[in-house]
Amino acid sequence: MIPVSILLFIILRIKQTSVLSYLRPITNWLHTSCLQQIPASSEWQDIYGAFVCGEYLPEGQIKKVFVATGVIHLMIISGAHLVFIEKTWSALPSFRFKQLSLAIFLMLYALTAGLKPPILRALFSLSIHRINKKLKLFYSPYWKVQFSGMLCLICHSAWAHSISLQLSLLASLGMANHSMSRIKSCALTYLIILPIISAWGGLHPLSILINWVLTPIASVILLPLSMLVVPLPWIHLLVDLLWSYFLQILNWIRPVMENQGLQIISFSSFYIWIYIWVLFILLQIIYIYIQQTK
Repeated sequence: MIPVSILLFIILRIKQTSVLSYLRPITNWLHTSCLQQIPASSEWQDIYGAFVCGEYLPEGQIKKVFVATGVIHLMIISGAHLVFIEKTWSALPSFRFKQLSLAIFLMLYALTAGLKPPILRALFSLSIHRINKKLKLFYSPYWKVQFSGMLCLICHSAWAHSISLQLSLLASLGMANHSMSRIKSCALTYLIILPIISAWGGLHPLSILINWVLTPIASVILLPLSMLVVPLPWIHLLVDLLWSYFLQILNWIRPVMENQGLQIISFSSFYIWIYIWVLFILLQIIYIYIQQTK
């Protein structure tokens, strides 16, 4: 596949400010068009807007239940969306320019989602993974995460103060090593992001199990069906029903988890970057040690 994020990176670096300003009308048009395709009669318009189109989930009961149960990350377009698109595209019959069309589609989707830090970082990460595999560079999973973050900062230096980019990097560091079991990755991710999330009210340890069980359901079932609601709005009744069941489960869990998380002092943006680099170095050393002892 053509390294889509590298292409986007070149475009953005031609002239950083003016190009981003030029892309903004295109991004706004695509984003608005996506939101307009969501059925107005749907009870879960806000969820589709966030889950599919990259709209910020508005304040309210829905957001509170996602936050309280530790699955608010589901409402942020990131790597799971791109991996789903790539796998779906790969399953299609071969045709001319298949990889090029995938690259274009991924870039258009990133623009539709507002080209926010998590989606751009995921786009870079996907390309770095492809390049690493094709050229046999043998980068560790943690280096790939760091490279994707650095490219985001090169593209837009103001993102040095973006908490969404920092959280995306921290979560990716936790989930990067695919040789770990999912439950271990969820536990590691919890421990990694706890010092940051705790500043907003705590994160209950049970969120480890919730993410272990419910995140795959959202990724495998709710994500593809929710994305189909945009081109096929008539299926929203079925998908609305599934979202109702999912939210009922979260509301059932919520009283156990709400306001019982661990509270830790908050950090400034500068110290969060130091924290990210310390974690990267530590995880990289552990990874090298494990590889050498195999």
